[in-house]
Amino acid sequence: MRVVLFHPRGYRITPGVKNVGSLACVMPPVGLASIASVLRKAGHEVYIFDAALQYTVTNREWAERICRLNPDMIGFSATTVAFYEAYDVCLLVKEISPGIRTVFGGVHVSWGKEKILEKFPAIDYVITGEGEQAIKMLAEGSSDYDSIYFRNGSEICRGTHTLQPCVLDELPFPAYDLLKGFPRKYLMPLFGYPRHPGANIISSRGCVYSCSYCDRSVFGKSFRWNSPEYTFQQILWLNRDFGVKHINFYDDLFTLNRKRVEDLCLRLASSRLPITFNCIVRIGHIDPELIKLLKKGGCWMVSVGIESGDQNILDTHKDGLTIEKIRRDVQLLHDSGLWVKGLFMIGFPGEKEDSIVKTRELALSLPLKEANLTAFTPFPGAPISRKIDDLGTFENDWSKMDCVQFVFVPGEIPQKSILEHHYGEFFRSFYSRSFMKKNVYPRMLFQSPHSFWRLIKHAPEFLSYRRKLISN
Repeated sequence: MRVVLFHPRGYRITPGVKNVGSLACVMPPVGLASIASVLRKAGHEVYIFDAALQYTVTNREWAERICRLNPDMIGFSATTVAFYEAYDVCLLVKEISPGIRTVFGGVHVSWGKEKILEKFPAIDYVITGEGEQAIKMLAEGSSDYDSIYFRNGSEICRGTHTLQPCVLDELPFPAYDLLKGFPRKYLMPLFGYPRHPGANIISSRGCVYSCSYCDRSVFGKSFRWNSPEYTFQQILWLNRDFGVKHINFYDDLFTLNRKRVEDLCLRLASSRLPITFNCIVRIGHIDPELIKLLKKGGCWMVSVGIESGDQNILDTHKDGLTIEKIRRDVQLLHDSGLWVKGLFMIGFPGEKEDSIVKTRELALSLPLKEANLTAFTPFPGAPISRKIDDLGTFENDWSKMDCVQFVFVPGEIPQKSILEHHYGEFFRSFYSRSFMKKNVYPRMLFQSPHSFWRLIKHAPEFLSYRRKLISN
């Protein structure tokens, strides 16, 4: 069978205008690449189209390119913000070639299930949860599995047999080679890497915590991981065959299984492989010995989920986090010499302006070299979404759920413009503080020269975005 896998942009294009997001970061769609590798191993002919990488191509052009290949089936990834873009391409494909079977998977449809098929008639199948085995079964002509929803005339059906979770070490490495331009055309976050090119790896699946805003529709509360040897061999392969010099681990809980991380770091250290990596570490899972091992293995930057500077907000929305632990662990990481990035969020249900100010003040008080601030977004599958309309004003527009636009305004905040003002004020104050001027800016050129070159090359676009950000 001939299968096309499509990764949508997740934003609207404006003719003649470069999208700043695509200039700042474009990472390989590793989930689709994993599905592609499983299909290819089973003997199918597979293609991947990544619209996020080619932001000037219109949806009709994508549909025409897909149909020229005359595929039997096309699979779409579907995050919430990218869903409408994916569906627009799906509609155009059906308009040109009605016989192509269309399949949607990913976190958004894993929440929506049969509701997606009811509302969007151009979709033939929905796969919930992990996609590798289910789409393989579809390609082989079988849809009778409980993770597959499909149409039977006017009726929407669900399979009855259960597919067991993937044994992660039995999966072939993701088919990065099917991504046009990989790895050099893909861009890691600005100043988030020392050397180019890089790649992302997902070496575990799931999360055991229950934060109010996280959608666990795909993996639930399970936690599974690749063995240290499997992950090490994947890194070795990426370096040897593709020239990758830096790895971004996109695991939600990279350090949860300490023994796994220890073994991997020791393997990397003993191999003397010329490669560095970033990872997310959870507050409370950090100690001096673990930090030493991470550095020994080549860890360059760590991201920590801090979210809020108000303990009451943390107690309500973030599972098992305290301000005391945040201060302790961030200081430990900073003292070790690692590049530390803090992840924050504002606009939580129940949040007042003084809570937002506390978040900004905490960020300014910590020895962070970088910060990311997102707008609280009640994704459809998140626990908080069930009662979100009772907690404030919610604009339920999936295409705006990019964690930058404020689609939700808590009842305690009079209007959205207040959140937008604090959003701009956070970045303005964080990046103008003396800590950045003394400890970060002088080192940026030497720490990440490729990022500096990108910043200069696209200076007009970045400056325009910065002016828009801080003018709020």
